[in-house]
Amino acid sequence: MERVLVKHSVTGRMFVSSTDGLSYTFDQTGDLTLITIHGVTGEQGAVVVDHKSELNVFRFEEPEGGPVIKHWYYVGDNPVDYDESSRCLTLSVQSEIEYRPDQYWE
Repeated sequence: MERVLVKHSVTGRMFVSSTDGLSYTFDQTGDLTLITIHGVTGEQGAVVVDHKSELNVFRFEEPEGGPVIKHWYYVGDNPVDYDESSRCLTLSVQSEIEYRPDQYWE
């Protein structure tokens, strides 16, 4: 199983979660990774764009019988766009930190 979350970095408020039945893609383009989340409501898209400089994006890989692998993506000053007609939110991220909680807590 895998899931993607877009959260407010200051308050931790959840803006978008793939667990709400949303699909997503990751595409490498040069030095950036484009994360496109499909099925995002207009309200969610507007809130994310309004807070684009304060975002944390996480991807959790949760293999059956294996440890969780977490990926944290840094948006920084990169583009964050929402297209209401297609209900697609696109986040351009420039770096990724991968970590495994099982290596820190037993």
